[in-house]
Amino acid sequence: MWKMVKLGDVCNIYNGGTPKSNVKSYWEGDIKWLTPKDMGKLDGKYANDTERKITADGLSNSSAKLVPPQSVILSCRAPIGHVFINKVEMSFNQGCKGLVPTNAINVEYLYYFLFSSKQLLNELGTGTTFNEISGKTLSSIAIPLPPLAEQQRIVAKLDAAFAEIDKAVGLSEKQKVVAQNLLD
Repeated sequence: MWKMVKLGDVCNIYNGGTPKSNVKSYWEGDIKWLTPKDMGKLDGKYANDTERKITADGLSNSSAKLVPPQSVILSCRAPIGHVFINKVEMSFNQGCKGLVPTNAINVEYLYYFLFSSKQLLNELGTGTTFNEISGKTLSSIAIPLPPLAEQQRIVAKLDAAFAEIDKAVGLSEKQKVVAQNLLD
């Protein structure tokens, strides 16, 4: 039986932060640090690396957090809605939230829920300069929670469907090239 729960009941939600940019010892370390801008350049559902990196000193002297692999990182402002599963330990700036799932939810099920909820997330955003979704608001979002086995079946079906879409897009691109070559 499926139940409705709040996101905050099935994952711990962390805010991000940025080390002071004028302190050289905080930057160019080995801790991966993600921003919404970087997320806009990524493809797929996994993040393995980041453009910028911070040091342990930068992490400890800022509000940046480090989330474990198999967490979900969500951009919560400028823009709202980029979402990835981190494959390695990662930190992020204040434009993102890190969602560390409990044992009650499959990380890929959580990813697909957030991926499909971009419109809702944007509607919940508030702000004068740009929309932002707060951790409190994010925590209160209701999510349908089937048993873990059902979550895994849903993820498998969605993975298969997206693989077919990728295959169709690839074939379409090849056909465009063939058509252009014929025209030339």
